[in-house]
Amino acid sequence: FKRDFMSAPIWKAFKMVQAKKGHELKPCQIDYRKDERFWVCPSEKDVSVTFEINFESETDQTLARVFLLELNDSKRQVMNAPGVMFHDKNYPENVTRLFPGAMKQRTSNGSISFSVGEIHLKKGLEVPLSQLIGFRQYLHF
Repeated sequence: FKRDFMSAPIWKAFKMVQAKKGHELKPCQIDYRKDERFWVCPSEKDVSVTFEINFESETDQTLARVFLLELNDSKRQVMNAPGVMFHDKNYPENVTRLFPGAMKQRTSNGSISFSVGEIHLKKGLEVPLSQLIGFRQYLHF
């Protein structure tokens, strides 16, 4: 249920990109946890999903930062992987432009953006959708 409910805006954006109508869809903000949000920003050829990352424990913050930096670097090793960009303390430009209130929130670990393009959606939506929604839960463990 959680995956389907929370991923509905991403699913809709993916469908619009497949139909080459992503630019017709408005970006949206989802309040995912009490102190975290994510943003879905579609364009004609891809969907950018940015997750806010916040941990209370200093140890968790450090481990998450190392993991996110490594994930950011891993895109160099994997052909045709979705774009991954870790934003340590600043939000990405598209989020600050479309959602000016985002800058008021302080997070421990910034945010991470995934850019999923048409090539990633050719084999269907289920796998990319599950991986995006499951990412934050995975990071939490």
